[in-house]
This record gives sequence, C-alpha cells and structure tokens, in this order.
Amino acid sequence: MTIKHFIIPLLASSVLLLLMLLCYAPAKNHLRYKRSHTIVAMSAATVFLATITALSTLVYSRDFGMVNVLSIVLLFLLYHRSLTLPISQTLSIFLLVCAFATFLVNFSIIFDAILHPNGMLINFSLEAFLFLLGLCLFFGGICLIPLAKYGSYILDHIQLSKVWWLFSLVSAVFYFYNLRMTVHYYSTLHTNKVGMAYIFGMITMFVLLLLLCIIFYLIVNTLIHKAEADDRNRILEMQEKQYESLQRYIHEDAKVRHDFRQTIYALTELSSEKNYQAIDEYLRHYKESIPQKEMVDFCDNQPLNALFNHYYRKAETANINAELKIAIPDTLNIDTIDLCSIVGNILENAITACGDIPEKDRFIRLIISEEQNRELYIALSNSFNGTVRQIKDRYLSTHKGGNGIGLLSVATTAAQYNGTAEFFHDNCVFYSNIMLRNSSR
Repeated sequence: MTIKHFIIPLLASSVLLLLMLLCYAPAKNHLRYKRSHTIVAMSAATVFLATITALSTLVYSRDFGMVNVLSIVLLFLLYHRSLTLPISQTLSIFLLVCAFATFLVNFSIIFDAILHPNGMLINFSLEAFLFLLGLCLFFGGICLIPLAKYGSYILDHIQLSKVWWLFSLVSAVFYFYNLRMTVHYYSTLHTNKVGMAYIFGMITMFVLLLLLCIIFYLIVNTLIHKAEADDRNRILEMQEKQYESLQRYIHEDAKVRHDFRQTIYALTELSSEKNYQAIDEYLRHYKESIPQKEMVDFCDNQPLNALFNHYYRKAETANINAELKIAIPDTLNIDTIDLCSIVGNILENAITACGDIPEKDRFIRLIISEEQNRELYIALSNSFNGTVRQIKDRYLSTHKGGNGIGLLSVATTAAQYNGTAEFFHDNCVFYSNIMLRNSSR
C-alpha cells in the first residue's frame, strides 16, 4: 500500500465536505443543533465514510466514483436528522447537490481519460482527484453565496411539499442519468467521435440543470411576491372593515350625545315652565329608552375608547371575564387607525378563541402602557382550547376559512412603527405582546 492509498481517501473526504457545505448553505436557518456541533459531527461522519469507501474499493477492487450508494444514503440520513426541515425539502437539496456533484465527477473522468487513454475508472488517478477537488472548489465558491441567499429565501417561504417532491424528482433524474453515463473504460471515449459527443452531452445537461434551477427560483419568487401582495391586500381590506365598523360605532355614540343635548334642552324648557309632572314623565320614559350598559371611560382617546367599549361588551355578552387596564399617553404619535387595527385584531381573536371553551374558563387580560415616554406596550393574554396550527413561528387560524391574517396584520403594522409583535402560547393561554415606538417619525 503506497502513499497514494492514503491521499485518495483524504481527497475524497475533502470533496464530500465541500459538497456537504453546499447542502447546508440554503438550510442555514434550520439547524437542529448548534452550528459548531453540526460541523464537527458531519465532518467526522463524512471523513469516516469517504475513507471506508475508498479503502474498500482499493482492497476489493470494485468500481469507485465519489461515494457508493450506501455512503450517500447514510450521509442523507445524517443530513436530514441535523435539520428541522421536512424530508421533502432536505431530499430536494441533497439530490440537487448530488446531481451537480456527479457532473463534476464525470468531468474529472474525462480529464483522467485524456491523461490516460487506456486507463480505467478503477484506477482513477491522483491527478484526476486533484482536478476534481479544484472543480469542487471552483463550483462551490461560485454557488455558495447564491445558495445561502436565494436558496434559504425559497426554503423559508415555500412549504408546499408537492413542489419540493417534484423538484426532488427532477434532481434525481439528472443524478441517475450521470451515474448511468459514467465511463468505466477510458478507451471508449477515444473511439471515433464518442468522446466529443460525451463531452457535449455532459455540458448540455449541466447547463440544462442550471437553467432549471434558475427558472424554478424565478417562478417560486413570483409566487412568493404574489402571495405577499395578496396578504397585504387582505390586511388592507381587514383594516378598512375595522375602520368602517369603528366609524359606525363612533357615529352611534355621537348620535346618543346629540340626542342627550336635545333632552337637556327639553328639560330646561319644562323646568322654566315649572312643569314638574312633565319632567318626571319625560325622565321616566328616557330612562326606559337608554341602553342598560353605559359607556366606560377606558381612555380619553374617543375612537379607542369606543373600540374598547365595543369589545368589552362583546366579551360580556359571551360571558368572558375581561379586564382592561388602559393607559394611553397624552402625546400619541401612532396613528389612531393603526392602533385600533392592532387592538381590534387581537381582541377579536381573543373573543373568538374563548368561545371554544367552557364559560368558567374564559378570560381576557389586556394591558396597554407607555414606558419611558418612547414605547407603547400592548400585552394581551386569553384562554383558549390549547389547539394551535403553526407554520414555523406563524400562527394560523384553527377555525374554518381562517388563515391567521389578523396576526400577520398586527405584525406588519408594528413593523411600520419600528416595533415588534410576538405571539406564543403556554398550555391553554395565548399571549400577544406588541411594542410600538411612540416617537415622531
């Protein structure tokens, strides 16, 4: 056994490490374990598998490409286990990198055939390994940043498993095509024009796979932008409906105040006439006609106060124990419509969620306060049945026809004021914590 028998496994493991780095580039936001632990574990596993594969090839004189099928399967299982992504996405990424890797291997085989016209794949030369390593370094250097940027963007925004299974199938076709086209006897490439046809075919298929990746990104990117535009339109429609509802409520409140002024005028006139019997009769009828529930003064901001009263009464009607502690600052640099939209969304969701549990367990706690004259904090907690639907950190509605657009609207509005919106749950309690910068922009 010569020094070559040690160098070849080392080079093979280096090639595998470069390719695994490409696999992790688009999935950098979905590591299951710490980055350092993942790097150490996958590096050790890759070096071990590459060494075992290369040495077994040398000992048993079997064909050796980059790794055998067993090594590929084991590497994929380790790769999938180290990520939080579904198997459709991890398989798609892994097969795509493997497909490009087989192109690089076949290009290095062509290089080896040029150097050793009568050689065989089983005697893959050290020069060809160095050429393969150089190709991988060049290809990885070009693709690493685009994969990390655009690949992670697609992974974070597209969760449709059918899309990823379809792309996995495309990558698998190219992967197995390259395995099938692997040349074992180099003399074949020197027969007639087979070599030229083989090189042209490899380059054509490589460019085709590259174009398919670009087309896939452009299509998916268009779909993502369309979905975001649809979400923004739904948010605007929701805000418009809430604004109209609030306007109606304010109008009704103004009408009551206007009618009350007329009552004062009538009572003043009757008092000047000293018609006390008519005054008593008038007051009796007026008392019977006014609503049993009076306006509660939660804050001095008229639109917000009307909104709080509206949802407070809805909560009372639904037998929900509601506690509202409101401290709106005198100087409010946040648009009242935006603030009403945020509060209306979270209260509407809270009331709806409480409707799914027994009356004795229903509660809503809302606190709004200002800190350091700069930040407005909105904290709401409410009981619910404990059932949630999530895509990553985004909560979706559990009711038929719901899509969680209300919470997305809250987060979007909070971002407009350099704020944050956090939503989480603990057993059967749901929490909404929102912070808005109350400063002139």
